Amino acid sequence: MAKRIYKNKKGFELSINFIVMVILSLVMLGVGFFFAKNIFFHTTEIGEQLDYQTKQQLESKLRDPSALVAIGVNKKLIKRNNQETFGVGVANRDKEEGYFFLEVECKIAQIKDENGDETKDATSCPGDTEKFCCNEWIQSKISGNKHEIDIGVLEPNEFEVATAFFNIHKKAEPGEYVYNVQVRRKKVGNSGTGIGQPTNYDSVKKIYVTIP
Repeated sequence: MAKRIYKNKKGFELSINFIVMVILSLVMLGVGFFFAKNIFFHTTEIGEQLDYQTKQQLESKLRDPSALVAIGVNKKLIKRNNQETFGVGVANRDKEEGYFFLEVECKIAQIKDENGDETKDATSCPGDTEKFCCNEWIQSKISGNKHEIDIGVLEPNEFEVATAFFNIHKKAEPGEYVYNVQVRRKKVGNSGTGIGQPTNYDSVKKIYVTIP
């Protein structure tokens, strides 16, 4: 009888140990997933940020009292399935606060035909599907054919630097792509958001993307 009780006790201890091991394994798996998720999002966030030197150069330009909009390097070669950022700085030179944002639109596509000659297409996207569309490579919310990149509320003589993040599709057509960048301004509502019809702020700027 005592021997049977001993065996039952031993089996019970083994069951407890097994359950504890399973719980610990699940906990470790959850912790691993949490850190992996954080690393992924942190890496993505870093990829979408401007480098320190570019941001400092733009801020230096915006300290000029006559500067309204400053753009950093506006010509870049980006390979297919790669990402790149462009910096655009805005300074509020009005006498009252305003809500600012960027409108970015692919305006001209100089792509090569089968003979290697360049052809211009300023009205439609190259390729047969939206995956090839140069407007689809801008990572931001879209309104019509234009992408909007929020800058936010700026007080008089306050400035901010925005980031235009490009993610080139793996099947993008090689060629030259020209993007229009227009800063827009709205009045500030009680909730701190833009209200009313936007107006243009400064002239249109250009971004040039070359896909080899």
